[in-house]
Amino acid sequence: MDATYEPLVFTRHQLHLHALIIEGQAWFCARDLGRLVGMFFENRIIRKLDSDQRRTVRLICYGEVKEVQMISESAVYALLIYHHHPANSQLRQWLTYEVMPILNEAPSRHTHNTPTPARLEWQGAELSVLHWQNEPWIRLRDMPSLLPGRDELQVKPGSWWKKARMVLGINSKERVPF
Repeated sequence: MDATYEPLVFTRHQLHLHALIIEGQAWFCARDLGRLVGMFFENRIIRKLDSDQRRTVRLICYGEVKEVQMISESAVYALLIYHHHPANSQLRQWLTYEVMPILNEAPSRHTHNTPTPARLEWQGAELSVLHWQNEPWIRLRDMPSLLPGRDELQVKPGSWWKKARMVLGINSKERVPF
């Protein structure tokens, strides 16, 4: 659990609700949700949820990194049904029609710099890439297959820089701009 997340903060009746998307699923701060329904969701109540409905996450809350008990969207609705109160209907509508659309449209606010593997389709072939710091990264050994005139390139050990200079039009006496 080394990942740190920056949640979106929603306000209802002057109470905050920290929420975020992790791996395509909405997660909400259990303590904040308890305040919104007028209950304290202690660990005993949270432990009654299925293991895929609860998790502890490191969040940046009010400028500090804290470990926070989070519950999934399905757990929120389960708790609203289990702890029935007439006001919960309005809370459910607020979550469904206001919070969830904003949460789903918000860009990921994952703050650790871990590369994410992905596949890229390029000129009829698939390449392995890493998404890191909002950029796709391609392995150096895959570059000859991406460059124009790739049929003429015969990559030999130790010759990749020579071939790259030839394709990029860099003389050996020129200073490389990068």
